[in-house]
Amino acid sequence: MGIVKTRILILLLFFGAIFTGSLVLFLVAKGFLFAENRNDLVKGEKKVPTIQDYDISEFFYYVQEGKTSWYGKKFHKRGTASGETYDMYRLTGAHRSLPFGTIVRVRNLINNRTVLIRITDRGPFVYSKILDLSYKSARELEAMGNPPVKIETLVSDPEVLSTLDDEYYFGYSFDYPLVCLPKSKLKIFGEFTDFDQAVEEYRKILEMNHNYFVYLLVPANQVYRNIREVEETPRFLIGYFVPSDTIKNNYLVDRESLK
Repeated sequence: MGIVKTRILILLLFFGAIFTGSLVLFLVAKGFLFAENRNDLVKGEKKVPTIQDYDISEFFYYVQEGKTSWYGKKFHKRGTASGETYDMYRLTGAHRSLPFGTIVRVRNLINNRTVLIRITDRGPFVYSKILDLSYKSARELEAMGNPPVKIETLVSDPEVLSTLDDEYYFGYSFDYPLVCLPKSKLKIFGEFTDFDQAVEEYRKILEMNHNYFVYLLVPANQVYRNIREVEETPRFLIGYFVPSDTIKNNYLVDRESLK
């Protein structure tokens, strides 16, 4: 009789251990599942659309590295290949193939200084160079010699633009990546017809909002082959990214939050 009781006790302990272990595993699994779902919920609540969600600059991006040169008094007030009059005191440059009117960010690879210029002429005709800068552009870049530079721009492509439902703008800056964003996601607070004036105002705004993604903007289809073929006055705008209609218009995307 004692042996039977002992066996029954052993069986009860065995099945009890199995039940307890199964219960523990169930609770642990449920806890992980709950935690995972909760994290997803929190992430979902905090999700704010970013510039990367709308940027399509990859379809227009152009980059080139090489040496630069500059031209000044000898060509001042003379005509250019675009039909504009060369002014050595404006932010312009000459490139062998980029469309006239294209805005280019030029970075001096020696001192890391940058400048935004407009392409208004053809050149350089010394093929060891990739870009001719105006006197003013070279001064701002501290590139009065022939330093190596990196040029970045967005080149309009009518075929790509024709497939888009919204009007798009190219966004340029001195430091952060160039972008191409839909008009519906931009808040515009300044518009100019003079490029140099737009750049000057853009600098002032950056000094006041140095932590935010503020861009110098142009319509993505705003380029021309010759100044005489321009149908509308060129537009240069200053604006910032607005992620959604539910967020106030004064919302600026903090650069630090996107790193």
